[in-house]
Amino acid sequence: MKEQQTLNKSLSIRIATNGLSFCSYTPLATSPFVYKEYDVQPTISMAANLKNALKNEPMLKETYQRVNVLITSPHTTYVPVVDFNADAAEDIYAYNFPKDTGLHVSYNVLRRSGVAIIFGINKNIYQLLMDDFPRARFYASSSTLIEFLGNKSLTGEKNQLFAYLHEKEMTIYAFRMGRMLCANTYNVMTIEDGMYYILSLGQQLGFCQTEDTLHIVGDTSKEQELAGKLQNFLKNVAVIDRREDFRSSITQGNAVIPYDLQTLLICGF
Repeated sequence: MKEQQTLNKSLSIRIATNGLSFCSYTPLATSPFVYKEYDVQPTISMAANLKNALKNEPMLKETYQRVNVLITSPHTTYVPVVDFNADAAEDIYAYNFPKDTGLHVSYNVLRRSGVAIIFGINKNIYQLLMDDFPRARFYASSSTLIEFLGNKSLTGEKNQLFAYLHEKEMTIYAFRMGRMLCANTYNVMTIEDGMYYILSLGQQLGFCQTEDTLHIVGDTSKEQELAGKLQNFLKNVAVIDRREDFRSSITQGNAVIPYDLQTLLICGF
């Protein structure tokens, strides 16, 4: 039994600008998920924090069949699949983010959504992870969210905006019948910041304030307040209940695990 559990065990590592967390999944265990938010030391780099975690965290020393690494970064480029050339990924990223240096450039191709996502990973972080987990797979946070939210957007014929609040940022995704129209990440310090970016993007895209829908989801305590204030301007505003979203999934809407990490666990990447 223990050997079977090890064979199916997976580890997901989530790396954000100022955060580091881990989630292990053992299908046959009584409590299949073990999630831990690492206590990041702000006075040292994220690579140094990761090095300490790899050295000292018992969860990271276990044997896993699969290891996924989720990168949460605003520096992400979206390219239509029909125009994407893997050999040009580094050049495209460098053109869009010329000040970014010391990065390993990676990409995810989402054929169902019709978009390729190019993103950067700190080279020191990338090498540390490859040294310990040579078969690790790297994903942009947006990759898992686009696949999951794009599928959700198929339920209606209207345009749909999804605003994901995380850390001190908000990423907005726009869809029309499952196809992504655009995505962008903004620094959000106040509720008013979030309102401004959502309303501005909706106006730029020509979304209808009475017909189209805004969905708000996140890992903060501000979702309900933001939705309440936006209802003064938009007719259709809904806060996504992750328990309902993931009710029939393996995570069952765990309130502790970040939303993007849950989409990674259930999207089958």
